[in-house]
Amino acid sequence: MTGLESGASLTLLNSDGDALSVGSNGAFTFATAIAGGSSYSVTVGAQPSGQNCRVSNGTGSNVSANVTSVRVSCAGAPEFAYVAQSFSDNIGIYKIDVSTGALSSVGTVAAGASPFSIAVHPSKRFLYVANTGDGTISIYAINQTTGALAQVGTDLPTGRYPQSIAVDPAGNVVYAANALDNTVSVFAVDQGSGALTAIAGSPFSTVTSPVGVTVHPGGKFVYIASQIDNTITKYAIDQGSGAVLAAGATSVPAGSSPTFVTLDAAGGTMYVTGTKVTTFAIDSATGDLAQIGAPLTPNGTSSRVRVHPAGKFAYIPDGLGRTLSGYAVAPGSGVLSPLPDAPLATDNAPLDIAFNASGKFLVTANWNDDSISAYSINQKTGVLSSVGSVVNLDTRPRAIVTVQLPLSPT
Repeated sequence: MTGLESGASLTLLNSDGDALSVGSNGAFTFATAIAGGSSYSVTVGAQPSGQNCRVSNGTGSNVSANVTSVRVSCAGAPEFAYVAQSFSDNIGIYKIDVSTGALSSVGTVAAGASPFSIAVHPSKRFLYVANTGDGTISIYAINQTTGALAQVGTDLPTGRYPQSIAVDPAGNVVYAANALDNTVSVFAVDQGSGALTAIAGSPFSTVTSPVGVTVHPGGKFVYIASQIDNTITKYAIDQGSGAVLAAGATSVPAGSSPTFVTLDAAGGTMYVTGTKVTTFAIDSATGDLAQIGAPLTPNGTSSRVRVHPAGKFAYIPDGLGRTLSGYAVAPGSGVLSPLPDAPLATDNAPLDIAFNASGKFLVTANWNDDSISAYSINQKTGVLSSVGSVVNLDTRPRAIVTVQLPLSPT
């Protein structure tokens, strides 16, 4: 047995009805011996969660001795990292080894000028990239087997300098915050192709210098950060069209130069990053924000907070300070407190991070040395350990997302 993830198990069957539960790699033995001269056929009765296991050399006949040639190999669903490489005007595609976290480059696809922000459709079938250099969105279909990207149509115009892009939880609407003309562009999504069509009234006037946009998991509210007004503004979403509704919009102070907006998976807590990191509680009914505690002061100029899939930890990349800061997330309130070993010093100016599907690994887009790095995450303590890096010169990686594709058929 090889490739079975720690803590996972599967059931093997022999042709005589013998069933064996296997929970670790290495040799395995069925309880019932095979009679001399008989045959055997080993198959997988129940797959482990998140993996597919295959049997090779699983059949034989005229048995006269112990059988040691049966092999069972397990593999997880393929995972990829997609990186906005702003100097080379393309999207880098990297395969993630789900066992080790190691990264390998598998190619690039052209984007618009200076790709800056990436959003993944909830179906994991489409990728949207905001290009600040030419004010466009690039749309891609994700090959569900290879992870390759195929552009859908031509780049779509937005407003000036679309610095942030987000997709609503249902995958029906895409929002792009246009920093230089104080608008947000809103597009309807074709669920078959991923293509976008501007809705009536788009782009919509918003705050001054809207640089960050995110949609509440409930799909009723959109939040926009203003780097000039130093606020976060809540807008209601028209549930029919996806339009941003100015009526009833409310703003709260969010520290100096708020740029990045992150919500936890439940939509109860918001983290806003500017010169400091400010935490807000979100009213589930109204979407209104209330600040919690004092702002955090990271080690330099921080980027977007990313919350671990299990919700226990959060991490902040710091390009200027060249660190990765880890935090424990308080249950209920979402308040962040530094992990004992934080921050972790790096040499490569991480600007954005993402987690793989299992939460075992963290990957970073590093501006300073044009690299993509991976770290393993201690699931009990949150401590990071370097796995390695992939360097691609003159790309200036700016944003990174990860996608887990469907399991291949057995």
